[in-house]
Order: sequence, then C-alpha cells, then structure tokens
Amino acid sequence: KAADKDGTFTGYAAVFNNIDLGFDVIEPGAFKSAKTTRDGMLRVAIGHNLDMLAGKSKFTQDEKGLLVEAKLSLGVSYVKDAYELMKDGILNGLSVGFNILKDGSSWEDRDSEYVRVIKAAELWEFSLVPFGMNPEALVDSVKAATVRDFEAQLRGLGYSQTEAKAIASGGFKSLGHRDGERDSEMLADALANLRAIAHH
Repeated sequence: KAADKDGTFTGYAAVFNNIDLGFDVIEPGAFKSAKTTRDGMLRVAIGHNLDMLAGKSKFTQDEKGLLVEAKLSLGVSYVKDAYELMKDGILNGLSVGFNILKDGSSWEDRDSEYVRVIKAAELWEFSLVPFGMNPEALVDSVKAATVRDFEAQLRGLGYSQTEAKAIASGGFKSLGHRDGERDSEMLADALANLRAIAHH
C-alpha cells in the first residue's frame, strides 16, 4: 500500500525479563489491565505526550514482551511527519506508559544489579521514541511501500532482479551467501536503510 495511506507497523513496546536503563525489569504477563479505546485498542502517542496521540494498536503479551500491531492516524500532520521518520529508520524506539498496581512490584538483586521487578501493571499507552528506556523495544517493520517499490530500492543497492525478488518476499536470510560480495555488516547496514519493508 502507498506510504501515505497505510501507516501500519509492528514491534515490541516492552521486552520482558531484561533490565532497562531505568533499572526496571518487567515480568512476563505483568500487564494485567489496560486503558483502551472503545474498540479495545491501546493508544499510541509520541514521546509519552498524551496531547500528541498518534494512533491505536492491537496488543498481546507473548514470551518475549508486549507485541503491538499499530495503525497510525496519518490524517494528523505531526503523525505523518513522525511516520516519515519511522520509514527512514530514524524514529524506531518504542516505550510503554503504565502505572504499577498495588503490591505490583518489588526490589530484587538480578545480575549484580538492584532492580525494580514489575509484576502487575496497568497499561496506558505506548509511544514512539528515538531512545527508549529499553533498548530492545523497537519497531520491527513499517508497512509502507509496495513489494515492487521495495524491489526497486534493492536493485538500487546493487542486488540483481532475482536477488531483489527473493529478499522482498523472504527477507535477507533467503538470499544466502553472495560469494563474499557483501559481508554481514553491509547487509545489516542495508537492512537498517530499508526499514520500510512491505510485508503482507
């Protein structure tokens, strides 16, 4: 779908069992409730500013963390601007806003750190941020371009038509080894430059 008409993305707004930059650890299943929209969706904000709401999202907890499937409100000018930064891989952090429920946390020693373990919390929103408290909470993919557009971008990076089709349909892993033409670091750079992966 066209970039200006879609606005969907996926990612992990929170990652369980790792120590974030604020010395918090969120336990699996810690989000016991959520303040949602009428249709049961979680609000998406920019930088935890509830005066700058950006869209809404489905959300589920799995073994890794809080998985979100969001759709931005691209009719709002500042949201469209943020979406362009997301597609360029500049605005790619996610961060959750929540309050801890009564007796929902404790202080513990983990990995030689004294951390706050969050066991029961209520979700309010999650936000698009340049740097989140949890560096592992990132946007996975932004649904922006058509597969054909993505193939054209890959051709521009020097991939053959066959290789571009393989990557667009199956990701870089489908390509296999290119006889040393590109090492993994260059592939990582290429992937970072092409966060706007169309997936269907």
